[in-house]
Amino acid sequence: MRSPGEFIRPLVGRVDEMRKLNDALDVAQQGGTAVVAVTGEPGIGKTRLVQEVSREAITRGVQVLDGRGTELEREIPYTVLIDALDEPLGLLSRMEMTALGAETLSELGGVLPSLHQHAVSPLAPPVRIERHRLHRSVRVALQKLAARRPLLLVLDDVHWADHASFEVIAHLLRNPVQRCVVLLAHRSGQLPSMHATTLFRAAYENTVMSLELGPLSLRETVELLTGDGDETELADLHRECGGNPFYLQELSRVRIRADHRPGSPESGADTASRVPAIIQAALEQEVRALSPSACTLLQAAAVVGEPFDLDLAAEIADLNEADVGRVTDELMETGLVHDSGIPGRLAFRHPLIRRAVYERSGYGWRRQAHQRAAEALANRGSTLTLRAHHLERSSTVGDEAAVAVLTDAGTVVAPRAPVAAARWFRAALRLLPTGASAERRMALMTALAEALNASGRLRESREVVGDALELVSPAAPADRARMMAMLAVTEQGLGNAAEGRRLLTSALALAVPDSVGAAALKLELVKNHLMMRDWAGALVVASEIRESVRTLDDPRLYFLSTAAAAYLGINQSGDVLLRGQVDLDEAVKSLDSLADSDVAPTLLNGLTDVVLAETCLERWKETVEHADRGIRLCHTTGHSRPLVELAHLKALAFLLQGQLERALAAADDAVEAALLLDDLPMVAMTGASRAWSLSLLGRTGEALVAGAESVRTGAQVPTGMNSWHAPLVYGGLLIEAGQYRRGRQQIVQLGGYAGDYLDMINVTSMPHFLRPLVDAELALGRIDAAEKVSRQIEDIAEAAPILHMRIGDAHYARARVLLARNDAHAALASAEQSVAEYRISGTVVEAARAQLLLGHALADRGDETAAGHEFDSALTTFETFGAERLAERARLALHRVGERQTSGRRSRSRATAVGFSTLTERQTEIISRVVLGMTNRQISKELYLSEKTIEAHLNRLFTKLGVSSRTELAALAAEQAQRLT
Repeated sequence: MRSPGEFIRPLVGRVDEMRKLNDALDVAQQGGTAVVAVTGEPGIGKTRLVQEVSREAITRGVQVLDGRGTELEREIPYTVLIDALDEPLGLLSRMEMTALGAETLSELGGVLPSLHQHAVSPLAPPVRIERHRLHRSVRVALQKLAARRPLLLVLDDVHWADHASFEVIAHLLRNPVQRCVVLLAHRSGQLPSMHATTLFRAAYENTVMSLELGPLSLRETVELLTGDGDETELADLHRECGGNPFYLQELSRVRIRADHRPGSPESGADTASRVPAIIQAALEQEVRALSPSACTLLQAAAVVGEPFDLDLAAEIADLNEADVGRVTDELMETGLVHDSGIPGRLAFRHPLIRRAVYERSGYGWRRQAHQRAAEALANRGSTLTLRAHHLERSSTVGDEAAVAVLTDAGTVVAPRAPVAAARWFRAALRLLPTGASAERRMALMTALAEALNASGRLRESREVVGDALELVSPAAPADRARMMAMLAVTEQGLGNAAEGRRLLTSALALAVPDSVGAAALKLELVKNHLMMRDWAGALVVASEIRESVRTLDDPRLYFLSTAAAAYLGINQSGDVLLRGQVDLDEAVKSLDSLADSDVAPTLLNGLTDVVLAETCLERWKETVEHADRGIRLCHTTGHSRPLVELAHLKALAFLLQGQLERALAAADDAVEAALLLDDLPMVAMTGASRAWSLSLLGRTGEALVAGAESVRTGAQVPTGMNSWHAPLVYGGLLIEAGQYRRGRQQIVQLGGYAGDYLDMINVTSMPHFLRPLVDAELALGRIDAAEKVSRQIEDIAEAAPILHMRIGDAHYARARVLLARNDAHAALASAEQSVAEYRISGTVVEAARAQLLLGHALADRGDETAAGHEFDSALTTFETFGAERLAERARLALHRVGERQTSGRRSRSRATAVGFSTLTERQTEIISRVVLGMTNRQISKELYLSEKTIEAHLNRLFTKLGVSSRTELAALAAEQAQRLT
């Protein structure tokens, strides 16, 4: 695609496709985003079409970045990404690189050779499921590039893209870049199933436009091959090649040459009977005309890569330096290879040509060529990944050097490309000497299983761990217990809770009684019981952990015991809940006294239990602090699974405190991590919480789409942990959006609620999900049903007197029912109590929601002045915290009492102080430039954002801080800065 001379003839046909691609460029130039997938059979003209639109983009002043997958290197991580981004990002100025930010540069530097000097070597390897940080860094870089000029990102032959690159593509589909068109080209029906599912879902959601290329018509064939034969011959050729332009040109090329060599066995109608055979025959005729040295160089080039390093190919072909130039010229004269546009690199005329050359070279010759390539790359000091690619194809069993390189390559790429790591760990296992020890095999198999887990291939991981378990000696019970536990966690991730329990029970029988290891296994067993809704069994195991503490003076064991007891306690009510609060205090005291080295990795699950308990007990500040510690320790140790849950709990803590933008950012992190781990229950749970954040921010359409997707995902693993979360959240979102019947159905049927909350979820979480059900029942005219649900919420609140948010829910539900029964006086008292309880709990947005209810009770009683005060106070809170949907309700409520809301009526100092405390880093950057008097255009250039993005940020800031102009915003910022000095 890079060579200007690769295609000489003008584009034939494809008028409709070019129109649609031009429309996509229009969208990007107008500040929007578009993704187009061009598909079709091999040789149908996908590359030719994307080259044409690339030329059109350049004519328009659009930047073009292009990368290409290659068939024989698809296991090398990030090859497509490097191909597309390495050169353009490497050419950025120092100022532009600084603008990317240190974290983005470091992430990109770990992958892109041109930015390698910016990579910061971490003290420990990155967490494997946090490779989404690299994905986000790619998106940031594309945003910076697109901010200065619209961008066309062309990724060709995506069916050969390595998995790591495709994960980046999937991220860009979920998080599109403004002023950017992403153009994907791939063969129909040849995408790996996981990748095909991603594109199918994107097409279903209308985020990708698909263009399927069909064959050329006879008229277009004549136009394509004008001068290459008479119309009768061209009609025969068109029929023979099925209108495929590549096949047409290749066969036409051979027939023209055959006409100049009378008697050639390849001439005439007997050339071949099928298209693939025709192409092979066509290539064979071209190759036979080459000198032996040129043929060898061509085969070496097919081994090296696409585009190929000419010097490396010459070294593999064992050509004298004096012959290289002559032989290269001979190859280029045939048109089999051409200049790629990169110094020292040439490219094949078409990927099909490279594949055919590679296959005709013969297995034995190829194997030796790969071996010579590996040796040459080692002498050059090339990366482990390139060497591993060739060693995998050339080494023999017992080659210790190859095993070492493959193992090291797998270890290096595992954090960012676990699919490639798994491939190389498998290769290393295959090459281990016959007499290799069981311990050595187990170490490699464990690494392989972890890589498979990190890439979401749990079934394969289960098979590997099962094989490793057979290698464990009966004389090593600790190793056997460890492998059983690993297998159990994998089974539970697949939704097989019963098998997980069997394995954990067997592992416990092998563990040293009353040891930290046994306690850790019991902790997993507690969660297994919870997964199977067996609360009684969970309590029994937790009691056993507590008994262990009495016989062994070990602070780590004590911590695990109290953390497990706290986690169980806060999911109950009455005395058990009160005891859980005491256990949590003890667990926190123990945790805070332990050094990080004691906590990680053995006690990370216990730390997660503490954070869960703190969330349920409304200790938001402590939740965030301990979640941050756990996330940091996950980074330090490379443990992936606790990180997803910790990031999710952090998002919930922000959400319930009303810090909605921070909640959404944390939820985005949790969703991306869960997707990379392919943990469907966690994908569903984190996705639902993300939808919840979007809904409160007023982004209702996005929220409903995300909520529906979370329910569909969770339905694939109905027995997964917390499988109730997604349907219940989505039900609440539907009710908030006014879809009362559908929302009620989600909660009552799909959420599992059948009138008995004890059969559904942990009791302390119930009220929040039953509260919208009261709203739905009332909206549907079912006052008695709403009364029943309200009483259940009150029962829970009465049994949980330390949970102020739940008590607030009970009073809120009661006030709603009383208002429906036209008892405004009693409703007023309940609404006041609801506001007070929510404020005690620190859930400010819920307190403001209750104020709206209080205002309506006051208005119904005839006190419109007091009602207006409550409505206005609620509006201040909603605008301050960005809860736009609720803010709109407050504005409508003010209209009801005949008052118009203005910024001057609210407490400016309070709103400003709270508002400034919740600003994001980006909003702070924009405000600082507004204070300097910079225009939107100047700010957009400095921050590498579009003017529309700056304008959107400013509009949100005006609403959040209660101002109506840049001047007011600047004055408020200056006032706030003075107050803080």
